[in-house]
Amino acid sequence: MNDTPNRWARNGMNGVTGMVMVVLRAISVALALFLLALSVPLFFLPIPLGLPLAVIGLLLLAMTSKRAHTYITNWLKRHPGVWDKVKHIFDRFHRDDRSG
Repeated sequence: MNDTPNRWARNGMNGVTGMVMVVLRAISVALALFLLALSVPLFFLPIPLGLPLAVIGLLLLAMTSKRAHTYITNWLKRHPGVWDKVKHIFDRFHRDDRSG
């Protein structure tokens, strides 16, 4: 009866805060999957809208899902050329985090 809802909450958050985080995580995953599904048909249009939507969807999915983050990280390790082209974006975010 007095058990904490650890199966619903991450990082030790309990109660309402944990449930809000679960709902926000579910919404983020749903939005990421929607963007990925939308990017497939848009990828073949003359205006390149599919690729940016796919990147945004993958980043959002990697932020909310540990399994997706591990998969994307391992893929980037196997393809260092792709990582070399995008790592400057992440370096900029890390510099901003450290300075503030």
